[in-house]
Amino acid sequence: MVFYNGPKCGASAPDHMHLQAGTGCELPLQANWATLSKQLNVVCELAGGDYLGTVDGFCCPLFAIVSKSRENNEKLFQLLYKVLPIREDEPEPMMNIVSWRDGDDYIFVIIPREKHRPDCYFAVGEEQILVSPGALDMSGLVITPRLEDYQKLSATDAEGIIAECGISRHNMQQIVDKLKSEVVGISSVQSVFHQQQPNVSVGIVGAHRIEFTFHSPYLVNEQMVVGKQEVTLAGGMILWNGKIYEQLSFSPQQDSASFSLEDVTIGINFHWERKEVQTFLGILRFTVDGDRIWAINVLPVEQYLESVISSEMSATSSLELLKAHAVISRSWLLAQMEKRNQTNEETEKVSSCTRDDDQLIRWYDRKDHTLFDVCADDHCQRYQGITKETSPHVKEAIRQTSGQVLISKGEICDARFSKSCGGMMEEFQYCWEDTPKDYLVALADTANEHVFPDLRIEKEADRWIRTTPESFCNTRDKHVLSQVLNDYDQETTDFFRWHVDYTQQELSALILKKTQIDFGQILDLQAVERGKSGRICKLRIVGTKRIFTIGKELEIRRALSESHLYSSAFVVDRLDMDANGVPRQFRLIGAGWGHGVGLCQIGAAVMGEQGYLYNQILLHYYSGASVCSLY
Repeated sequence: MVFYNGPKCGASAPDHMHLQAGTGCELPLQANWATLSKQLNVVCELAGGDYLGTVDGFCCPLFAIVSKSRENNEKLFQLLYKVLPIREDEPEPMMNIVSWRDGDDYIFVIIPREKHRPDCYFAVGEEQILVSPGALDMSGLVITPRLEDYQKLSATDAEGIIAECGISRHNMQQIVDKLKSEVVGISSVQSVFHQQQPNVSVGIVGAHRIEFTFHSPYLVNEQMVVGKQEVTLAGGMILWNGKIYEQLSFSPQQDSASFSLEDVTIGINFHWERKEVQTFLGILRFTVDGDRIWAINVLPVEQYLESVISSEMSATSSLELLKAHAVISRSWLLAQMEKRNQTNEETEKVSSCTRDDDQLIRWYDRKDHTLFDVCADDHCQRYQGITKETSPHVKEAIRQTSGQVLISKGEICDARFSKSCGGMMEEFQYCWEDTPKDYLVALADTANEHVFPDLRIEKEADRWIRTTPESFCNTRDKHVLSQVLNDYDQETTDFFRWHVDYTQQELSALILKKTQIDFGQILDLQAVERGKSGRICKLRIVGTKRIFTIGKELEIRRALSESHLYSSAFVVDRLDMDANGVPRQFRLIGAGWGHGVGLCQIGAAVMGEQGYLYNQILLHYYSGASVCSLY
């Protein structure tokens, strides 16, 4: 038997929170389990018959998980843990847990708590009974440190103490209602993918003419094809081997069969944009869109993710960090696929803005594809097939998390991430459209997430940005940084706190170039509104000729740098004022790298090095979400 006392749920220390084990003792809860289990109401059942339910007939309401596998036990517990109430001053829900084996079944009983100690503990005189219930007491084995308390304690008294410290029936029902809502949402998501691994279609390259090579036999229209091939656009159709087709689909005849595509563009719109030959597994499909033929690769999701994680992460990354990124990438991908399945209409999200005479507020997001689920460039997720070798470490991370995604309120999470949050995570609505997401909230990037200043207040933001608070992502450890940053990015060490200097001439010319607005000389850069991480989402530019406000964070970063300012979490020092009060120099002092929403890659790498598990990393950055297996 193993038992656990949560915060203020033990006999002594208020912050108990530790596991204990014992043998040779059968608790009343265990002794009566055969009877109690007949009154178990199933709330959620997984494939294979493992289930989570409520138990009536005991002194206080209970939850029970009955399973034959550790994996299902963990899934069901995480589902429950997410909806259990947490007090503001506590790190986790008040609860006791008792677990044991019954044949092939693991029995896992969770006892939600509302009180640390009963009223009789604080009574005086003869009314006082010093009982401070832990897991054993709440399971019916009441322990008293004083003989006189034991002698005057009746069975009715003991049952009353357990009921008083346990959760009320009303509050138990509220938890059950939340749990059922979560289960229904997850089931609806699972039904979209039929609880089996789907295939993903990836747009690789679009051109008037595409050259490609099959390295082993592929089948098309009952014809075996191998070697170098070419398709050309002809009158809005596909010309291949002297014949015209609306669409072509080549299927591999063995799992290891591969093909190569010529002139695949990578790094679109970046300074390192170039063309290269890339090699892929899976199906090759050609279809026409306007004046281009698109080469589309169709393959299983998990195989696709091996390439994505290998392209985006270093082979030196810890296994837990890779597993966390696998869940994030899978969540994002399946959310896009689900959205595409729900509508055939193209949704334009590339640039959304509101503009008037005094301000321009613009945010940038991806454009949904219609011919395929995702493209192969950084616009979606960087996918290069098997062009670059997949490390065994990445394959193991994909295998261990197969089918797992982040879920919130029955929907797959929009799992955003950035390089470094700078010590505080930002909220979705300060960077993109004004639709807050309850799992993308502002939290300090520390083990204690509940204590942080309100960085929307200018003086708090100024103090925060000018200091280097303790944070997971506050590191200069080269081994950790190499897990997240490529060789070029590792040349930058000042990402947690940084500064940029401009002369008056440099800044005024830069802003003119980027905004196409002549402000004259720049007098000031003023934060009109900040997000909860201190990132400016509305910036007032004050010039000798014009005053204008811009936002959101990416628009601000683009306006103040030739490429992208590290982040919009900055304060401004105006220096060397001339006789007219015009600054000759500006210094921008900033925090973080990127938008700061969701997972902080450097912080997550540090957490992995410190021994945090991947699900702990994920739930740290995606508050209130849960990790769920869709297939």
